[in-house]
Amino acid sequence: AFASHKDRHACLGQGHLGLETIRRVINHPQLRHLPFYLETPNELEGYAAEIALLKQLRT
Repeated sequence: AFASHKDRHACLGQGHLGLETIRRVINHPQLRHLPFYLETPNELEGYAAEIALLKQLRT
């Protein structure tokens, strides 16, 4: 919750934002050229799947 002073991470699409919001942000014309940092709870093995998902969402 907002202002809970907790740093919670969720796998892509499983948090509050959802995949559609992430897709819209990474494809927004004013943001598309910028690098993004994402904090997710996965270990190294899970990162490959999340990177593949982001590439799929990128149009």
